[in-house]
Amino acid sequence: MTQKPLEEEQIQLFFSDIQPLAASKVLIQLEKENLSIGERILVQGIQLTVRGQDKIGIIGPNGVGKSTLLAKLQQLLSAKREISLGYMPQDYHKKLQLNLSPVAYLSKTGEKEELQKIQSHLASLNFSYPEMHHQIRSLSGGQQGKLLLLDLVLRKPNYLLLDEPTRNFSPTSQPEIRKLFASYHGGLITVSHDRRFLKEVCTSIYRLTDRGLEVVDLQDL
Repeated sequence: MTQKPLEEEQIQLFFSDIQPLAASKVLIQLEKENLSIGERILVQGIQLTVRGQDKIGIIGPNGVGKSTLLAKLQQLLSAKREISLGYMPQDYHKKLQLNLSPVAYLSKTGEKEELQKIQSHLASLNFSYPEMHHQIRSLSGGQQGKLLLLDLVLRKPNYLLLDEPTRNFSPTSQPEIRKLFASYHGGLITVSHDRRFLKEVCTSIYRLTDRGLEVVDLQDL
């Protein structure tokens, strides 16, 4: 019997003690907004209402501006005092500090009890002791993805922005990723090509085109 590589091990994480925003609370109201990079208009006429516990998926062809839209939403949500925002970028290097070790990256106080808790969490995700203390840049994409997931869980945000959250995880890990976000009590917006993830996690789906956002029936995915 062949042994599974570490990348294929299941991920057992869950969010606890999340204080979600009110389901009816309107966080963002976009009315015929344009999406631009510099002077180039990518999308015209975006209309979108985001409430406190909405789980929204955004699909669309490569290059249409999905990540640019997510960056705009991040800017708007970050400005709201009541929101504790968790963000998982498609390019992990935008958030991870590659020169730090996983333990140093996750640590906020440096106290012994906190460090032991972090090491215990990392061990449960199949980080070896050397991997916990080597620079993050030496980790595989899958290990870096696990590190970002653990960071989200430990920070307990009440709203999430996720850009292709399943892309670096093996088929064995992906059911756990879907379960993690489907059971999350806060709201989230995700860009994803993973139809199964969208169906299991999101309550509404939009397709981004150059003419704005179109509602997509979950059954049509």
